[in-house]
Amino acid sequence: MKTGKHLSNISAGIFALFLLLTVGLACSFNTGTSTSEDTDKKSDTTKKSALSNKKPSGAMKKKADTTKNKSGTSEKEDEGDFVPVYSEVENETFAEFNKKMKDQKVLEEITDSLNAALSLPSDIKVTFKDCGQVNAWYQPGEQKITMCYEFMDMFYQQALKMGRSEEEANDMMFGATTFFFLHELGHGLIDVLKLPATGREEDSVDQLSAYILMDEEDEFGESAAGSGVLIFHAMAEDQEMSANAFADEHSLNSQRAYNLACWMYGKNQEKYSFFVQDGLLTEARAPRCPTEYQKMSSAWQQLVDPWLKK
Repeated sequence: MKTGKHLSNISAGIFALFLLLTVGLACSFNTGTSTSEDTDKKSDTTKKSALSNKKPSGAMKKKADTTKNKSGTSEKEDEGDFVPVYSEVENETFAEFNKKMKDQKVLEEITDSLNAALSLPSDIKVTFKDCGQVNAWYQPGEQKITMCYEFMDMFYQQALKMGRSEEEANDMMFGATTFFFLHELGHGLIDVLKLPATGREEDSVDQLSAYILMDEEDEFGESAAGSGVLIFHAMAEDQEMSANAFADEHSLNSQRAYNLACWMYGKNQEKYSFFVQDGLLTEARAPRCPTEYQKMSSAWQQLVDPWLKK
């Protein structure tokens, strides 16, 4: 079995979605004005590629387009679909963004691509909406993935606080949104496909997200994972160390940042060697990361493979 042979269909669908988002919806969350210079520019071009998102290339778009209407069979019966669900906004800040999502049929793009890649025993609904809170979640009872516009806006504002330009902040927002969408997709697959999760489920679906993004070594996927590293570090600065934080089902944000950096480094030690130099990954953890990545990628491939359309 070739690892990632069919999971790349999932990543192609995600890239198709965020190509539309990046081209058609850029700057829709520009609710504030950045007054600082870009203080985080790096001379090393590898660092810039890894940690600041670029728009998907023409070749990447072609891969996504060829996946969109592809049909196939899996070992499991396909009795369900990913179903797009649009909602009316209550917060006018997001009205224009929500309208563009509908007009450009963004959710149809992502659900079509996921349906081409995966068989399901029952439906999973997908929605992007204003929620009145900064969050994203999968709801087992409704079998529904919800991505909140407020969550996306938080990514944008965090990027501005890092000193990024408005364009770079948009790119980082879309990259981080990609990572967290795949995270919630993982929850949905564990629920609907009845997949085992022997440790913290939150850590398991972080792994799935990292694996899908890193497997094909596409620039956009790697940049999205890199955005996740930076966003987790930024969120860690605001996380209060309390009993609730330590008892939470999620790992601490700083731990999630180091985990994601480890898996990226484990996939390509040469390309991400600067993670250790810049303190995004510790010297003590780094030697174990290649084995970590190999084990978690192999595990997820075996779990999902029966449901992947060949």
